[in-house]
Amino acid sequence: MRAMTQRYFQFFGLGVLFVMLTLSGCQTAPQKGLTPAQIAVLKQQGFELTEEGWAFGLSGKVLFGSDLEVLNAQSREIVERIGKALLAVDIQRVRVDGHTDASGQEAYNEQLSVRRANSVVNVLTQVGMRPENIQVRGLGSREPVASNKTRAGRTENRRVSIVVIAD
Repeated sequence: MRAMTQRYFQFFGLGVLFVMLTLSGCQTAPQKGLTPAQIAVLKQQGFELTEEGWAFGLSGKVLFGSDLEVLNAQSREIVERIGKALLAVDIQRVRVDGHTDASGQEAYNEQLSVRRANSVVNVLTQVGMRPENIQVRGLGSREPVASNKTRAGRTENRRVSIVVIAD
């Protein structure tokens, strides 16, 4: 009887293990709370997956003139398009990171980066995002994407990034 009981539990245990392995093989890796449709829209709009979430990539940055926080018409259209696309797939929460080049005083650059981020927030709210669902960070010149030693590099560093962080 004992041998029979042991075989039953061995068989039962192997069956459970088989079922668990089979089910886990059918699952896809979690996408941090985003649906496949949402991810598709993010990719279509130029977002790229980063360590912090889906970020509006370098190829589509919102750039600013030196010491300016106002969006030009082209940048405004980009932000409007992104905001509408995010809302269309029920992405309600974003973080907006403002950046500057390394010209000027650090404290001033921090304030300027917040003002830049807020100019993007204004456009996002105009297309329907709720202000309480938008986090703002002013990063000043701490996270350059190009060298601040060249004019072209400084231009690249004057930007705002829109980051989607899935819950």
